[in-house]
Amino acid sequence: MRRNAILCFVLLFSGMLASCSLYTVRRDIAAPVEMPETYSREAGEGFLPEKWWEAFEDERLNTLVAEMLGENLDLEQAWARIDQAEALAIQAGSSLKPKVTLDAATSRARTYASSSLGDLVPVHTRQHSLGLAASYEIDLWGRIRSTGRAANLDFAAVRLDLETAAMSLSAQVAQSWYSLAEQTAQLGLVRTQVEASSTQLDLVRLRFSLGLASALDVYQQRTQLASLGAQIPLIEAQITILSHQLNVLLGRAPSSPVEDIPDILPELWSMPAAGIPADLLQRRPDVEAARMRVEAADQRVASAVSDRFPRVTISGSRGYGAGSFADLFDQMIWNAAGSIVAPLYEGGARSAEVKRTKAVVDERLYAYGKVVLNALAEVEDALEREQKQREYVLMLTEQLDLSQRTLDEAYNQYTNGLSDYLTVLSSLNALQQTQRELLTARSTLISYRIALCRSLGGAWTAELARENQTGEKS
Repeated sequence: MRRNAILCFVLLFSGMLASCSLYTVRRDIAAPVEMPETYSREAGEGFLPEKWWEAFEDERLNTLVAEMLGENLDLEQAWARIDQAEALAIQAGSSLKPKVTLDAATSRARTYASSSLGDLVPVHTRQHSLGLAASYEIDLWGRIRSTGRAANLDFAAVRLDLETAAMSLSAQVAQSWYSLAEQTAQLGLVRTQVEASSTQLDLVRLRFSLGLASALDVYQQRTQLASLGAQIPLIEAQITILSHQLNVLLGRAPSSPVEDIPDILPELWSMPAAGIPADLLQRRPDVEAARMRVEAADQRVASAVSDRFPRVTISGSRGYGAGSFADLFDQMIWNAAGSIVAPLYEGGARSAEVKRTKAVVDERLYAYGKVVLNALAEVEDALEREQKQREYVLMLTEQLDLSQRTLDEAYNQYTNGLSDYLTVLSSLNALQQTQRELLTARSTLISYRIALCRSLGGAWTAELARENQTGEKS
C-alpha cells in the first residue's frame, strides 16, 4: 500500500511539472551582421529559371547536370550522411518512448545437503522464468525533447548541406562544359590562324623568289608560324584535362569519352534580376543550414540545463517463475517502482557542460554570420565582375577591329616598299593574339554569369531525391 502511494505521488508530481521549462530556446535566430537593403551594383531584369542552367538553352548541358545529380560521388556521400543524421535523430527521439524488454531464463544448480545418515548428498534444483519489464523516464524538464529537437535540426541541416553541394556541383559542371567549349574553339581558331600564317609564308616565299623580299622576311614568318603551331599541343592537353574533370563530376572514369563538345560559345541572355540581399536567407541552403545549426546548439543548451535537475523514472515488470516448465505459469511475479535521481555533487561537471554548450551557440552564431557575409560577397563579386567583364569584351572587340585595319595598312605599306616585314609580322601577331584573348574573355564572361546564378541560390534543390540502383526515386 505504501509503495502504491509513493508511485501515485511520483506520477502526480510529474504531471504538475511536465510543462515546466528551465531554458527558453530562441526561434528565428538572426545573423549577427547588418543586412543591406540593396546590392551596391544594380543587376538586370532578366528572368532566371529555378534550374538556372536551362537558360543557356543547351540540351547537352541539361543532360550532363541531370547525370551529375544522379551519379556524382560527392552527392552519394552526402546522401549517406543524411542517413546517418536521420538514424541519430531517431535514436534521440526514442528516449521519449517507454523501453520494454523480454527476459527468459532457465538455470540448473547442484548443492550438497546432509542425509539422515550424516553423508553429503547432491541436490539438484531447476528454475525457469519468463517476464516483461518496462521503464519510462518522465521528461519533466524537457531534456529529452530538447535533445530530440537538436538531432532533428542537425538532420535538416545535413539535408541542406546536400542541397548546397548540388548547387555548387551543377555550377562546376556548367563551368567545365563551357571551358571545354572555349578550348575547343581556341583549338579551331589556332588551326585557322596556322593556315593563314602558312598562306602568308607562301606569299613571302614568292616575293623572295622574285627578289621582292629578303631571307630575313622568310625566317621571321617561319618563326611566327612555328610559335603559333606550338600552342596546339598545349590546348589539346587542356581539352583532355577538362574532359577528365567533367567525367569525375559525372561519376565516370576520367578517360571516358565526352561527346558533342561545342566549338562555339553561347550568347548570354540579359542579366538576371538579383532581388534584395534578404532573399538569400531563404534561397541559399548553406545559409539556412548555418541558422539551423545555431538553433540545434541552443536546444542542446536547454538539454544541458535540464540535466542539472532530478530525473524521474517509473518502471514495472510482470513475469512467471517456477521450478519446472509445467508449473511456469502457475506463479505470477510483478513489480512496480518509481525513482527520482538527483545530482548532488559532481565537481561542477554539469555546470561546465552548460557553459560549453552556450559557447557552442556563440561559435555557431558567428559562423552563421560569416556564411551570410560570404553569400552577400559572392553576389556582389559576381555582379561587379560581370559588369566589368562586359566592358572588357566591348573594348577587345573594338581592339580586334583596329588590329585588322592595322594589319591591312601594314601589308599595303610593305608591298609598296614603304616599310619592312617586321611591321606586318607585329600587326599579324597582335591580331591573332586579340582574337584568342576575345574568345577567352567571352568564356570568362560566361563563367561570371554561372557564378552569379549559383550565388543567387534557388529552391530547385528541395526537389532532390535519392535514386536507387534501378533508377527509381526512393
